[in-house]
Amino acid sequence: MEDITGDMKVAEVLRRCPETVEVFLDRGCPDMRREFFSFMARLMSVRNAARIHKIELGPLLADLNNVAQGVARRPQ
Repeated sequence: MEDITGDMKVAEVLRRCPETVEVFLDRGCPDMRREFFSFMARLMSVRNAARIHKIELGPLLADLNNVAQGVARRPQ
């Protein structure tokens, strides 16, 4: 998988690498695979999701990419 960037849609990240849902959940995002949030995930970039949920983008991207590449994530 190509590197996950802040401009990618959340739904695309979750589709390509379902394991990344745990990163979003651990950081305080709602489960973006369910209900209204699944619709929003198709429209919302990772950058906007981070901003809305007050998450630092750099560490979020690092964790998402680590999971996508099969690298163990650092503890929160």
